[in-house]
Amino acid sequence: MDKEALDRSIARRLIDHIEHKTTDMVDSVLELPADIYSSDAHYRHEVHVLFRQRPLVFCLSGALPGPNSYITIDVLGVPLLITRDGDAKLHAFANVCRHRGVRIVDGHGESRRFTCPFHAWVYDTAGKLVGVPVPEGFEGMCRERKGLLELPVAEGYGLVLGRLEPGPEVDVDRYLGPGLVEELSLLDFADWQLIGEPHIHPVEANWKTTLDTFRENYHFNYLHRTTLAEYAYGGVLTFDAFGDHVRNASAIRSIDELRGVPEEEWTDPSRHFSYQYALFPNVCLAFDARHVEFWQIVPAGPRRCEVLHMAYVRTGIPDGEVKTLTDMAPWICRAVVDGEDFWVAGRTEPGLSAGLLDKVVFGRNEPAPQHLHRGFLAALEQSDGPSASAPSGF
Repeated sequence: MDKEALDRSIARRLIDHIEHKTTDMVDSVLELPADIYSSDAHYRHEVHVLFRQRPLVFCLSGALPGPNSYITIDVLGVPLLITRDGDAKLHAFANVCRHRGVRIVDGHGESRRFTCPFHAWVYDTAGKLVGVPVPEGFEGMCRERKGLLELPVAEGYGLVLGRLEPGPEVDVDRYLGPGLVEELSLLDFADWQLIGEPHIHPVEANWKTTLDTFRENYHFNYLHRTTLAEYAYGGVLTFDAFGDHVRNASAIRSIDELRGVPEEEWTDPSRHFSYQYALFPNVCLAFDARHVEFWQIVPAGPRRCEVLHMAYVRTGIPDGEVKTLTDMAPWICRAVVDGEDFWVAGRTEPGLSAGLLDKVVFGRNEPAPQHLHRGFLAALEQSDGPSASAPSGF
């Protein structure tokens, strides 16, 4: 399938749902034990199995646009420095000076050298220790062994994946699976450019509570009735699974322009919906024809999380459109995401933590969260260690 055929198939499914007042559904309701959101033991097991043992998506390739570019992120308390060296080779390091453990650098940009703020040890973008003040004080130390601690990292199809600990190499194709490899290749976003500043949204809720706000859209008609509901159809969603991963698509209201028009007369149907991917376990990507929003939900405790947000634009779009997208981002973050999605996640947490509910429920019209939660529980049950009891209908 080529990109045009994929776009048309998604648009066709969404229009059919709009006209028949339907949405993609699964066969049954799923009930999950409520303590998977509040149990300290369950949280520790999740962190070990889902985040420490598996590769994670760190960012998109566009965050590192050329030689000597870098970006810093923090995942589960691990400070990471991701770079391209002078030959554009990708690296991931612990963002930790080998002298006394100080965090070396913040933010993102371009630099040939990184200097620790404590004692000015200097590293290059390949992680090599290239400068030590007062060298006579470190006679006998093997400098070649004091480069930055390197971590497994790999790149493919516009994604940068890595591990939080030294371990096996990262296989991007294996992580995605053949169907998603083909689809992300069609979307061709490896050279899309980062706009604005990466930023963190603190959320007073379990990471899965927060993730759940991204993976269905029938709440648009209620929670977002004065914001997103005016822009996109709520309760109209396509669902497709790719192994552990998920792709949804949501219709923008401009899709009405295609209704009643012969399909052979459609031009660029991708302008009228967004692709929304959930990459296991904790990254959400939302694409439209011009840009992609990257949301990385990072656990920060059983009842807290942090969400890293980055936005990227397609190369070659007019400067005016780039400015419009850049200007829109704060409104989306403030009014929609913080003001509504993460607000409701925070209002969920006390009720779950109180221990009064024994189950939470996902309807037939919520196939994506059902699929993801089944995947989380399956991974935990296949590992060594305790996990929650099996959910109803699992």
